[in-house]
Amino acid sequence: MHGILIYHFMDFLEEVSDKLKGTSIEEGIREISFLYSTLCHDIDQFLECHTVKCPDGCGKCCEIFNPDITKLESLYLAAFILFSGKKEKLVKRLEEKGTESGGTCPLYDDRSVFHCMCYQARPLICRLFASSAFPGKHNERKFSNCHLNRDFISPGSIEEDAPLMGSYGAWLADINGGENTTEPLSERVLKDIELIEYYMGMQRQ
Repeated sequence: MHGILIYHFMDFLEEVSDKLKGTSIEEGIREISFLYSTLCHDIDQFLECHTVKCPDGCGKCCEIFNPDITKLESLYLAAFILFSGKKEKLVKRLEEKGTESGGTCPLYDDRSVFHCMCYQARPLICRLFASSAFPGKHNERKFSNCHLNRDFISPGSIEEDAPLMGSYGAWLADINGGENTTEPLSERVLKDIELIEYYMGMQRQ
């Protein structure tokens, strides 16, 4: 599933390197890219061992959840939007849907393959949801399966095998310089699109 991408990962990094070379934004995007690729590998290994799988065609979590995201997650999304060739469409979506009441993510699209208009650049929580463990009351690992995964059968080892949500959150905070402040996705990404365009303008001078 992770291999079926509309916009290739290496093309994205080449664009970032070309247009933002030597900037703190380029460095941050490369660091979070490594985090995301490591998590993708860990989740793929986990899914191979267990019957954790989103039902085909399901996007219920996106319909009821509009994430707040950190600075680096936002810069990654903003760069993806700028370099994916869909800037006008996606900015319009963020401006319109991001101000609507309710909890639907502004990047949710029930007609797309992954139900996300920026699936390759989605934030950390979207990658971890229903595919990771969290600390229990006594600091033991707990795994909570999505109730829509009706075929799920829990083997005893699943908590130990599941990627630990807090570990990746701590990693993200570390490459964010220890800062973990979040803002609503639309507001943050729209600001960072402007910031990246400013940096690219400076690079051309």
